[in-house]
Amino acid sequence: MDYSTFKKEVPELISQKLGAEYKVRLFELRKSNGIVQDNLSIQKKDTSISPCIDLRYYFQKYIQGTVIEDIANAIIAYYIRSMPEQLEPDNLLDPGYVRNQIVCSLVNTDRSQEFLKECPHFPFLNLSVVFYLLIDDVRIGTGTVMIRNVHMQQLKLKKEELLGLAMKNMGRLLPADFMTTEQLISELRAGSMETDAGIAECRDGHSDTEAMDKKLQLFVLTNSRRSYGAVWMMDMEVLRRVADQLKDDFYVIPSSIHECMVLPAGYHLKTESISRIVRRINRTKVAPEELLADSVYRYDRARGRLIIAA
Repeated sequence: MDYSTFKKEVPELISQKLGAEYKVRLFELRKSNGIVQDNLSIQKKDTSISPCIDLRYYFQKYIQGTVIEDIANAIIAYYIRSMPEQLEPDNLLDPGYVRNQIVCSLVNTDRSQEFLKECPHFPFLNLSVVFYLLIDDVRIGTGTVMIRNVHMQQLKLKKEELLGLAMKNMGRLLPADFMTTEQLISELRAGSMETDAGIAECRDGHSDTEAMDKKLQLFVLTNSRRSYGAVWMMDMEVLRRVADQLKDDFYVIPSSIHECMVLPAGYHLKTESISRIVRRINRTKVAPEELLADSVYRYDRARGRLIIAA
């Protein structure tokens, strides 16, 4: 069965299993970096929200040998776990709640042109700031809802106020975290993270950067949840504190949308060499939807500003 047949048969099978009380539909969701995701929505008649289920993930399970009946059952089970009976979505429409939960992230401007047409955003160097709601519910855990143009009137928001609200909330909900790469890798050793592979590659694997050996001290700038943390590279106060700690200018190297590597400028490495490493890591170690930029940025401590260095 090819993918086009799969994405037709799975919703039909789920609809048969759940019955007329549920609406099952497949829709495309445009994301950053030019990615279009096929999402499955299951919505009960008496509720207005539904989790977005990535159908391509389940197609990979099918290719690996899972039968379509089991896939349909797995999707239904996921839906049930994500939608407890007593969930009250009214908070998502309450302006007071929404204003306190708006946070932001960065995307690549050139690669995300179509996506940015659908979302309020602000430029930052060669990147763009986009906004989402961070949802914490003890019953369903943590989730995010991207703020798109169609939501602005419904949520009673003005574009001009988004950035100020987001940065204020970020300090409370997702504060910046700065550490050595060794500390982060040690923290996440039990799991799997693209940065781990990328850092190893950066430190040990490129003929043009022999100076980047084990004596080279790399740092990571992210947030407390290690999710969408690269956005802190746009906060000049955070960068000033980093520079004060390092007592030096430094390079900011986005290893994904979730974190940036920070390299003190005192090592006197050529920006072109660093840029080559960034491009290679982005092509081989970073998931396409998590790629931020091939650029290398430099923070000037004396002037208190960040520029594109390469």
